[in-house]
Order: sequence, then C-alpha cells, then structure tokens
Amino acid sequence: MNPVCPFASLPVKPVKLINGPTGQRANGLTAFSLVEVVISIAILSVGLIGAIRVFPVGLRASQRAELLSRATLAAERTVESLKLRSWDELPLGESTSREEPFDLAVSIDQPTPEGVVDSSRLKRISVTVSWTQEGRPRSLSVVTYVRRPNP
Repeated sequence: MNPVCPFASLPVKPVKLINGPTGQRANGLTAFSLVEVVISIAILSVGLIGAIRVFPVGLRASQRAELLSRATLAAERTVESLKLRSWDELPLGESTSREEPFDLAVSIDQPTPEGVVDSSRLKRISVTVSWTQEGRPRSLSVVTYVRRPNP
C-alpha cells in the first residue's frame, strides 16, 4: 500500500537513493549532497569577503577624486573672477585666501617669454590650491595669461 500525502490527493512513492558520485536517485532525478552545498557556500563566502574588502579602497579613491574636482573648481572660479577685472585692477604680486578646506595662493606677474614682441602687455595669473587629505599634503596649480587690450 502506498502512503498518501495529507496535503494532496496523489499517492507518494518512497524515494530510494543510489550511492554514487552522480547523486542520482532511483527515479532519475539528481540532487546535491550536504558536502557539496557546504563547499559551495565556503567558496562563495571567500569570494564575497574579497569583494567586501575592495569597497573601502574604492570609497577612498572616490573621496580623493571629489576633493580634486572641488579644488579644480575653486582654482577655475578664482582665475575667471580675476580675468573679469580690468588690466589696471590686476596688481602684480601675491595674495592668499582660504576656502574651506582649501588654501588658495594667487600670484600675478609679468613673464618674459621668448618670441613675444611686447611682453609688457602680458600678465600671468597663477592660482595654487593646497589641502591636506589623509594626512598628506596635496596641491593643484592653474595658470592663465591675460593680454592688455589695444589702446
């Protein structure tokens, strides 16, 4: 007599496992053994732990890139604001300012490049942005030239 499942009206046949490396049952179905499941979970765990250890490295690289982008924007903003001034409002010399977390150093001078006919009509604007990240000093420099308009 076949036992009957209390949850269904169909009769249930007992399954007899065949011993062997394939894990095939007598009815032709295949299954995983407990040892195979444990080994696969162990391999998956090693892979996940390796992937989790990479995340802090990516996070630090993202933070470095963010600060570098912010420093570049601060330097470009400073250069563009100086370029909007008239020639006479650009005095030669150096100045410093602070835009948290950056220190900005602005230098305006008159270079004497070779091949320029009238270098007195040329000014070089250099902006250096400095900051500390992860205990290491970092800096970025942006240089542009401004020409005096014709009288």
